[in-house]
Amino acid sequence: METAGERAARRFAEAVTSGDVGAAVAITHPEVEFHSVLGISGRAYLGHAGIRQYFEDVASAWGEWSVEVERIAEGTDGRVAIVMTMHATGKGSGAALAERTAHVWTLTDGLLAHNLPFRQPDEALRELGLG
Repeated sequence: METAGERAARRFAEAVTSGDVGAAVAITHPEVEFHSVLGISGRAYLGHAGIRQYFEDVASAWGEWSVEVERIAEGTDGRVAIVMTMHATGKGSGAALAERTAHVWTLTDGLLAHNLPFRQPDEALRELGLG
């Protein structure tokens, strides 16, 4: 059975895949600090306005975008790792991308509040002592 943190991480991935900004905002803390693994803008996305901007940035750069969740696991400290493969097609170029990545999320008041992105998923799992 998934924990609340695991459910929140899964719902965020689903929101990104479906382009549902409202769902992403609903499960993130008002002072969320989100870092894109792909570094679309090269900066952190802050607060709910930042989450909205992230979705706009994704929509402007990618014609198609989806997240395939491989694993979600909660560490003993309550942080949650999500290992996924991001699939995208460049809006202008049509170039395809498939990149296996991960995030470690910290939750505040049951909401996703801060993430650490990892290009090597095993590093994210080690961060939580899950190896």
